Amino acid sequence: MNEEQQFEQDYKDYVNRRRAHLASHITPEMIAYLEEEFQTNLPCYQTRNPVTGEPVEPNPIMAAIRDGQREVILWLKHELNQHEKQQQKTNP
Repeated sequence: MNEEQQFEQDYKDYVNRRRAHLASHITPEMIAYLEEEFQTNLPCYQTRNPVTGEPVEPNPIMAAIRDGQREVILWLKHELNQHEKQQQKTNP
């Protein structure tokens, strides 16, 4: 096995370990909680206070933070999905 192939195999092993670790600690309930807490399941940054319903000034920084939170949740879902697919391949 040459150096490039070894690097690729090491990286695949790392990704598999990361996904297994995430799958053992991140539950669907936790994902649902994060989505609700950060309102990432909404189509865009909201301009109303979710508690009072009162209008709030559009805030591009808060919108960027919310988008970042959404991306983290999407990444977690993707990693968990990929781990599940890998498990199904190895344990049919």
